[in-house]
Amino acid sequence: MKWAPLAAFALFLGVGATWLARDPSVHRKTYPKGSSLELGPSGASLARAYLQAVGEAPASLTVPLEQTALSPAAVLLRLDVVPQRWALSDGEESFVRAGGRLVLGMQGERESGAVAVRGQRAGPRKVSPLLPGILDLRPEAPRSLPAAALVDAQPVFEQGEAPSLARQRLGKGEVWWLAEPEMLLNDRLGEGDHLALLLALCAGRAAVFDEWVHGLGNDIGPLDLLRQWGFGPAVLVGALAGVAAFWRRARTIGPPSDPFTDPRSESVELVDSLAALYRRALDPAEAVELYRQQVVREIALTRGVPEKRAATLLAERAPGIASAQGSRERLSQLVTACERFRDEHRRRP
Repeated sequence: MKWAPLAAFALFLGVGATWLARDPSVHRKTYPKGSSLELGPSGASLARAYLQAVGEAPASLTVPLEQTALSPAAVLLRLDVVPQRWALSDGEESFVRAGGRLVLGMQGERESGAVAVRGQRAGPRKVSPLLPGILDLRPEAPRSLPAAALVDAQPVFEQGEAPSLARQRLGKGEVWWLAEPEMLLNDRLGEGDHLALLLALCAGRAAVFDEWVHGLGNDIGPLDLLRQWGFGPAVLVGALAGVAAFWRRARTIGPPSDPFTDPRSESVELVDSLAALYRRALDPAEAVELYRQQVVREIALTRGVPEKRAATLLAERAPGIASAQGSRERLSQLVTACERFRDEHRRRP
């Protein structure tokens, strides 16, 4: 039996190793498209490396924005995200209103009205003085922002007549909507003014790449929340107290106590003691009379009638009390009447 815990632990390790060996995510060599950790053409590792070379090393967000306290002095980059919605969540809006900058690079709607110049498709046309020095943008395919992303937003670049890059002021911060995020990915970062666009979007702020939206990272668990709230020492003390209590119960001090327990209820002993007291203090006729008075009071309280009316109701349910011979017979009739009254009261709606 002493080898049973070791055998169970070895079995647990074997099952865990087998599970990991069959998990395809463990063998995956690449990161999702748009991730700053992906080295291929669809990744943003070059943007991350360039920002690190010219300034502070970018950080990665691996938890939901709502569960972290991101500094309002940062710029949060979400590149090439599947456009599930063109509206800000509560966490995004709070971050921006506090002074943060949010860059949302989501593939917009395909724009078919692009103008051809000398046999080549023309790039976006700049329509705002924002982003000075940035004129030449070369997306893979012309895309535009939907109307939902243009509420209170200022277009900066347009594809035909539809904006493809816009800025929205919100509180103390701003949101940059980018319908052609591939311009900031590895495959096209070196073309045109794409690198200058990256630097302009991150100018003066610490860059943070959102990897949570790409499925990388873990959610904050209960222990992480307790540690962030400063309850770590309390949890440790509680764990130590639990171990000490378990150890104390596992080791006995002194001889074991008698396992016999009296199954009788304390109410039985109370009734026995009161019966002995009444037997010594009262004769049977007085005891029966006290019981009759108690039954009358119970009927009066339950029915809400005077005690005189309650005595009449008791006499109706036990007409033989007055002619009963002896205290035992009177007591039996009182008990029967009391039980009948209680049954009627329980059935009453």
